[in-house]
Amino acid sequence: MNNDTLPAVQEAARREIAEGAVAKARDAYERYAHAGEQALNAIEVSMAQAFEGWRQVTGATREAATQLMDSNVTGARKAREQWEAAGARLYNAFEDNASQMLSAMREIGHRMLVASDTNVRASLDFAEKLAAASDPREMLQLQVTFLQDQSQRITDQVVDLHKTTTRLAREAATRAESQ
Repeated sequence: MNNDTLPAVQEAARREIAEGAVAKARDAYERYAHAGEQALNAIEVSMAQAFEGWRQVTGATREAATQLMDSNVTGARKAREQWEAAGARLYNAFEDNASQMLSAMREIGHRMLVASDTNVRASLDFAEKLAAASDPREMLQLQVTFLQDQSQRITDQVVDLHKTTTRLAREAATRAESQ
């Protein structure tokens, strides 16, 4: 292929363009990561508010049932106490399981976000080095090194995620058996 029709670009101008593009990409990623963190925080707050709302509704229902049963004969008192005890056990089990589930989801999500953030930042660092490379041989060496490092990084991240999910699953199974 003949490159005679392509405009000639000075080496310094090529580097400046490449470094500028990498800087813009890094800035865009920083804004994206910040927005993602804000969205994750908003989801956690929303889930906590929904859980609190459910707790209030359950409490209101319990109070209404208590008032209804108190207005009936004395035999209803025993039924109410049994119902309250069963309801309390069910509610406590639900609350414990829900909070454990949310905690596990938060831990897995956090680990995945940290892993993806690490990978994106490594890619941006690589792009900066590649933009500053002086010749094709240096560019090739940078690519080989990056691919080796990235392969090891992803392997470590997958192993970490596997260990985390296995631990969380064991903890959930132990809690389920003890209930």
